[in-house]
Amino acid sequence: MTTSPTLDPTGRPISRARPQSHIPVFPFDPVSRPRLHTGLDAVVDRRNGGVLLICGQVGVGKTVSVADWAATYLPRTHPDTRIAWLTVRDQTVLWPELRSRLRVHAAGSGQPAAGVGEADAIVTALAAAAEPTVLVIDDAHLITDPLALAGLEYFLQHAPPNVTTVLCARFDPPIRWHLLQLHSRLTRWGAHDLALSPDEATRLCAGHECALDEQGLRTLMSLTEGWAALVRIAAIYLTASPSENTDALTALARPPHAFADLLVGELIDTLSPALRQFLTCTSVPEEFTEQLADDLVGGGAAHLLYELDRINFPMTSLSRSGKVWYSYHPMLRAYFLAEANRLGPDLCADLRLRAARQLTAAGELQAALAHLLAVPDHRPLSAFLSEHALALVFADHGESLFDSLAAAAPDVLTDPFLRLLQATDALLHGGSGTAQAYRDSARILADDDPHSLAGPYRLEALTTAVDAELAVATGAESEPIAFPDRMPPADRPDLDGYLAVTTGTALALRGELARGEERLRIALSRTRSRCHPRLRLIAVTRLAVTAGLAGSITTMRQRAERACAIARDHELLDLPETVHATALEAYGAYLQGSEPLPDQIRILCAEHIRRDGTPGPVAGWLPHVVGSLLDCQCAENPGAATDRLRRSIGRLLDADPAPVLGGSLLSAAVWALLGANETTAARQLVERARTVLGVTPDTVLSTAALTAGTGNHHAVVSQVEPVLTATSGAHPVARLTGWLLFARAHHQLGNDSKTREAVDNGLRIGATHRVTRPFLDVPGTIDLLDYYAGCFGHSSAFADAVRAGHRSRRRVQHPPLTATELRILQQLPSGRTTQHIADDLSVSINTVKTHLRGIYAKLGTRSRMETLQEARRSGLL
Repeated sequence: MTTSPTLDPTGRPISRARPQSHIPVFPFDPVSRPRLHTGLDAVVDRRNGGVLLICGQVGVGKTVSVADWAATYLPRTHPDTRIAWLTVRDQTVLWPELRSRLRVHAAGSGQPAAGVGEADAIVTALAAAAEPTVLVIDDAHLITDPLALAGLEYFLQHAPPNVTTVLCARFDPPIRWHLLQLHSRLTRWGAHDLALSPDEATRLCAGHECALDEQGLRTLMSLTEGWAALVRIAAIYLTASPSENTDALTALARPPHAFADLLVGELIDTLSPALRQFLTCTSVPEEFTEQLADDLVGGGAAHLLYELDRINFPMTSLSRSGKVWYSYHPMLRAYFLAEANRLGPDLCADLRLRAARQLTAAGELQAALAHLLAVPDHRPLSAFLSEHALALVFADHGESLFDSLAAAAPDVLTDPFLRLLQATDALLHGGSGTAQAYRDSARILADDDPHSLAGPYRLEALTTAVDAELAVATGAESEPIAFPDRMPPADRPDLDGYLAVTTGTALALRGELARGEERLRIALSRTRSRCHPRLRLIAVTRLAVTAGLAGSITTMRQRAERACAIARDHELLDLPETVHATALEAYGAYLQGSEPLPDQIRILCAEHIRRDGTPGPVAGWLPHVVGSLLDCQCAENPGAATDRLRRSIGRLLDADPAPVLGGSLLSAAVWALLGANETTAARQLVERARTVLGVTPDTVLSTAALTAGTGNHHAVVSQVEPVLTATSGAHPVARLTGWLLFARAHHQLGNDSKTREAVDNGLRIGATHRVTRPFLDVPGTIDLLDYYAGCFGHSSAFADAVRAGHRSRRRVQHPPLTATELRILQQLPSGRTTQHIADDLSVSINTVKTHLRGIYAKLGTRSRMETLQEARRSGLL
């Protein structure tokens, strides 16, 4: 084996010559760690008598890192600094050893506390010398004598500014460290700070001629967590292993003798029997709380956890959901888990059942499932699945759940309740075909054996929920489902909520909006407690859909915004339901004249690789259509946007046509294509929609839009008239679009009274629902609003708002008016005489006439009437 020389930051080899300072010499070249060296230099640079306390178990790299820095880097960065190194072996000679290392020859002070007296004499001598000094005390945890500890504390507290002390220990020596912290002189490093980075681990392995690929490195780091000695042992093991690295790394999960010898000889053998028993029992779960530990060991966990923390045992803790969770280093857990397995299958199964019970109560369902799968008796597993499997599916753990069951308990998967859960999971991921296959399998299994692990009521509730959701997903019901007004409770909040959500949605899409709204509100109330937030997100999103189907566009936007807020609060932004809520919010904004947000377009148009391996939209084709429609409005490349719109709405018609095109989404897409001069594409889309959907208000209006482009206005009138009746059942947006097409056609035919009536009807619908988009889509509508401006009564304010919103789209070709000319122009619609206008403005009549001539000249008009028409057309009025 060969090793490469260590290089400095400039690339030159670093000399390994050691000064006479007792710095340890190693039989290998340490891995260069500039990050640690910079941190050590920073402590020295403070010049405040600082102390660096480095604590970590054997082999984490305390001594190696500090020795490498002291021997090779410190002499270059601080050439005037003296280095003294003391490795504690016999604490009875601590002070003579320190005097020797520091070259201090002053005698002790003779105080009764000999340690303090010795420390005081050394402090005084170092202060008088004023020479920058770094003192390293290695294995400081071996200092246990009270007098020696008192002296060490005195020395650290009173060390002069020119002295920096570095202590390396396996755990904190028992002195008052807080006194140093109060004066900002203490810096602490733990095992986490000393852990090797992936790059450092790669270089260490390379020094042992062990090359790892990216996956192998990730596996090594997950097993060792950067523990330097374990990484080095693993590199040696892998180099000597005749098998492939992947197989050898897999074997490392069960610690070989080299690992066990290090851990047992240096760490585990020093533990008391009580601590070893505690570690054996609490290694069964991957993470545990104090309460779980108490249940596993029979009490006393708090004291034992304190003892482990006191000796700096490799254990991490983190706060989650208001509880502190503990975990051990993976190698140590593997060792003690092997010890637990030696206790016998019955005791080990009991520990796993206790762990599963506590983890379930804490809401850690996946962790609980792993323990239940390892218990030979599947009855506790079946009870768990009956209660919590649906929650796992909503938490997006369905795939791992069913894969785990297939591997460890395939007999459980033959239960019809589990088959229905698989159908539910497929529906949540947009796989209606797969869901139907699971539903059919569940029906066969239920016929063969009517007994289910969930019981008859829960099985019936989930069956109804899946059937309703399948009807929603496919847009059709092979056999209409009868939903009673009161659904029997399944005695599980998540199942009750899911049942209410699916049946409410099915009722709404069937046209029973009032019943659907009521059922979805029940679902929302049931999902406010003890349910996964995803279910609440689905309920609010479906309520937004119901509002949209009813024509309440503002309510739809508000509910969709609320759903998006739930997704943000619970970090559910990647779910299909969130994308659907974003689509509803964005489409509502589009209908009400708001500019689309770039982030919304990006989210809605995003695609990914689906479970079947094919590319597709993240949340189905409906949001993709909305995103493409918005992109047509503001894209720098309209051609690409219209191509995507044509493709996505075509796929939507193929995959999911029936209920999803409400709210005139089809006609909106047709108007977008016509606005981009894609007449042929628009005609092909309408023909395809008529074939798939039949005669609906949307297909009728889309056909009328094409007819209007040909100039056959009589045909437009006959086509849209059926949509305008109160009994047509058309969506308010569709009726608004129909009235505007009707008005434009009659205007072209010269029927002024019918034109005016149609515009009034359209404005009433638009004002009620705050919908402006059809006014911008139907050609000539803004001209009609300009022509009749000021004559719409209660709808005039809304008409002016539509015209103002369209103002930025107008092409004004005349010179701009002055401020005075605008003031006079604004007086003309009132019908006041020139003299009255002059009196109101406190100017002469000649001045008003002069400005009127200027207005006529700039607008290219010859009379007041022409001036008013041109001003309204150009947006000046």
